[in-house]
Amino acid sequence: MGTVEEWALVNSSSMDHPLHLHVWPMQVIHDGDREVTEPRWQDVVNVPARGRVTIRVAFDDFPGRTVFHCHILDHEDQGMMATVQAI
Repeated sequence: MGTVEEWALVNSSSMDHPLHLHVWPMQVIHDGDREVTEPRWQDVVNVPARGRVTIRVAFDDFPGRTVFHCHILDHEDQGMMATVQAI
């Protein structure tokens, strides 16, 4: 709690993966090779095929555990999901 993390989301597959982080919005910093100059807050961030997106997450509220996952239901069902614990 009370920290900001920067995550580099890398997709080495041949299809897009829309990433959804429950509870905390994500600020997109780099979208592919492009730096994002205006603040862009998103609930779901698309990580394009063979692409990369850099986000920042401020863990300033809501202590405890939540999940992040691919928003493609088949992918989520096949395990493209993990937990985050804010303490």
